[in-house]
Amino acid sequence: GAANHPLPCSVGRPKGTNQRRRPASLSVRASSDANTVTLLDYGAGNVRSVRNAIRHLGFNIRDVRSPEDILAADRLVFPGVGAFGSAMDVLNRTGMADALREYIRRDRPFLGICLGLQLLFDSSEENGPVSGLGVIPGVVRRFDSSEGLIVPHIGWNALQITKDTQLLQGADGHHVYFVHSYHALPVRSNSIYRCFLLLWTQL
Repeated sequence: GAANHPLPCSVGRPKGTNQRRRPASLSVRASSDANTVTLLDYGAGNVRSVRNAIRHLGFNIRDVRSPEDILAADRLVFPGVGAFGSAMDVLNRTGMADALREYIRRDRPFLGICLGLQLLFDSSEENGPVSGLGVIPGVVRRFDSSEGLIVPHIGWNALQITKDTQLLQGADGHHVYFVHSYHALPVRSNSIYRCFLLLWTQL
């Protein structure tokens, strides 16, 4: 997976680019529970640590069981573990892929962790190319091991934050633990590139 990249601003594509048609059936009003975080666990990983962190911060957890649960969320956390293609198969089969695109289009708080971030991109090279949600223009690529970098990369790395955000306040320079073989690369020429690239992993 990639480093955690919270998305603090609108993530729609720039005008003039192709967008998937929004399904007319997905129309749900957001809930008004200020003490609840909606958690999308698509069933491929252990999210216990994420649940513990959310509860430690004083929030209740509402689990996603249908696409409508995504659209009704006030704030959504999507931790992901596993293969890109398998995760997209689940999201497409359950109708959650379209719900995620619509939720993010509405500019509501969203935190994608590891695969939960990668799936927002156009595609991934993992067992692919495999198409993603297409929310962020760009591709998920395997780390280049030609110059000695061991892949998968496992270990502690310092964070260098490139854009101020309350979510990562005080984290600059601190070390976090990574286990990943792929990294997300937004299109640099895109006008929203700097909005998404909040931090990078210092290998």
